[in-house]
Amino acid sequence: MDPMPSTSSEDEAKVLFRKGVDYEREGFHYEATRCYKQALKLDPDVEKKIADEELVLRSMDTTADENNVSNDTSEDEYDNKEDLFLRFQRILGPLICLPARAQLTTHFSALPPELVIYIFRWVVSYDLDLRMLEQCAAVCRGWYLCARDPELWRRACSKFWPSNVNDLVPYDGSWRQMFIERPNVLTIGCYICKITYVRRGEESFRDNTNGPSFQVVYYRYLRFFSDGRVLMVLSYNPPYKIVRKLQTREKAPFNVSPGHYRLSGKQLFLTLDSEDKERDREFNRKYGWEDNTERKTTYNMVLEISKYKSKQNWKLQCIDYEIVYQSRVNKVKVTKYDLTNNRFPPFIFSRVKCYSNESERVL
Repeated sequence: MDPMPSTSSEDEAKVLFRKGVDYEREGFHYEATRCYKQALKLDPDVEKKIADEELVLRSMDTTADENNVSNDTSEDEYDNKEDLFLRFQRILGPLICLPARAQLTTHFSALPPELVIYIFRWVVSYDLDLRMLEQCAAVCRGWYLCARDPELWRRACSKFWPSNVNDLVPYDGSWRQMFIERPNVLTIGCYICKITYVRRGEESFRDNTNGPSFQVVYYRYLRFFSDGRVLMVLSYNPPYKIVRKLQTREKAPFNVSPGHYRLSGKQLFLTLDSEDKERDREFNRKYGWEDNTERKTTYNMVLEISKYKSKQNWKLQCIDYEIVYQSRVNKVKVTKYDLTNNRFPPFIFSRVKCYSNESERVL
């Protein structure tokens, strides 16, 4: 068994470790690493002992503040003029968090910040679930600092704007502010457009004034992916039956229209193709019928990204829509729709929890 370090070597190790913390805060990482190594040689448990001492001091300060009836402001009191990120950095220093009570096993605070940030990259995942990252930031101060790491938000911005992502001047040099304020599409959920209209039925031959009327309701669903792919489904089924099937291309309904999208400012350009109707052509050939099945149907849409109530990028308004039909003899027919009478309601975003149950790829 290794002998316990003497009191003098333990105190010297604490001095060196605290000196390394000061060097690291000032940006002298080489000197900080050298002090950390010397302290760990003198006492391998020096970091834990210092953390325990600071925890005791914080608890004593909290108790003293509760018993003190004066209105003196403590160092940990929130200052509206100080940035929250800088304040947490000042309070915690290089630490992520502190255990609330004595631990028999290794606590989460023992992990280095680099490893915690890598775990958060899995939380965000390739699908860019930044809402879950914001929920992690609400756990504690250390997680707040890790969730605000610029590299995480830079990677997220690079997914949408790979060629024009370095202009941070309009966003005060913040990648996170760019991702929030710059127009983009949300990928952890579905954009849903509900179309409703009244259709008159067949009139009775006895009374032409009291014919039946029917209310027609159907939905358009748009599911975006962070790599530029998009899926569109037109269905009469309500959202709870369709949105969970759009998690991947393989799980999507048979009438899905896959495609890709491109961002340009506030406008979103979509090109989608209908499913191949090879089954119908085989059926026509089997019975000797004329094959009039369209070989390809392409949907070209231009959507404008805007705010819905107080939520950024939750609304997509269609400003241009055309359908291109290509027949079996390569004849092309283009149908362009007039959208001036607001017959095409906007798409409204709806978050889908099942899209973020598992992370398949890291950010």
